[in-house]
Amino acid sequence: MSSGNLLFLVVLVLGPLVSISSSNWVVCWVGLELSFLGAVPLLLSDTSFMSLSKESVVKYFCIQALGSGFLMLGGVLFFMDPSIHWISDFILMFSLFMKLGVFPMHFWVPSVTAGLNWMPMFILLGWQKIPPFAILVNIVENSNWMHSILLVFGGVSALAGSIIGLNQTSLRAMLGSSSIAHTGWGCIGAVLGNLWIYFFIYCVSFGILMVFCLVGENLMISLGILSLSGLPPFMMFIGKWSILKSALFGNISFLFLILPLLGALFSLFFYLKFFYSFYLSSSLETSKTKYSLFCSLILLSLSGVLFTTVF
Repeated sequence: MSSGNLLFLVVLVLGPLVSISSSNWVVCWVGLELSFLGAVPLLLSDTSFMSLSKESVVKYFCIQALGSGFLMLGGVLFFMDPSIHWISDFILMFSLFMKLGVFPMHFWVPSVTAGLNWMPMFILLGWQKIPPFAILVNIVENSNWMHSILLVFGGVSALAGSIIGLNQTSLRAMLGSSSIAHTGWGCIGAVLGNLWIYFFIYCVSFGILMVFCLVGENLMISLGILSLSGLPPFMMFIGKWSILKSALFGNISFLFLILPLLGALFSLFFYLKFFYSFYLSSSLETSKTKYSLFCSLILLSLSGVLFTTVF
């Protein structure tokens, strides 16, 4: 890694830490922008995949810059006239939806991820979502009227991501659609609790899948896709169960859970489609693949069983 990329990587890592640890609104916004500006050069430096990656990074830059502008606008309106806080809260929520890829601002996610390599995709769909989620949780805690709205948009996002994924034939675009659905579940967790448990488990499962894609073993990729689906006893099931448990303990209406549960059901169709595709194209002839199968089953299956007692 060159010294320039190392500098951008440090900025990428420190940005969310600055945003989360600060109590000042402007510093939180600066930390979010540091993470964004550190990620763009790293995404552009990955030229080993295809020329389409530059187009995807430009799309990502335009969307995130627009979201940052709306985020600053909402913060300025809030401090200029607190009496119209509902307008500023709506603008802040709209800008965070744009940054996270939540319905109705989800349109950019599949097209951007379709042109990225595996590690840039993990940066985009994992690490970059930490500051927006932190700000969203802070806004929701101080605006009770937004709870129902965020639950509805989170459920619609989970359903929309699953429907978009049904029409995908590319693994990268499918993972982008999956991210829309998982971000919808994260929005529900921001209202009900256990968001960070869900997001941590999603990042672990998604990171494991990215490592499998880098290795290039189809059998391991198929197991990683199945783990990301949330089927028991895989890890992602624990994240979804933690949010459902918070919903049951919070005594919210079951109507808010219909859309995310339908989205989880529809998501299984394209998860299983890609699982069968990679599983049937895998080879079991070499001892290396058999060893990988053994390690993958332990890592993906037993982890969900062990964490069940914790969550």
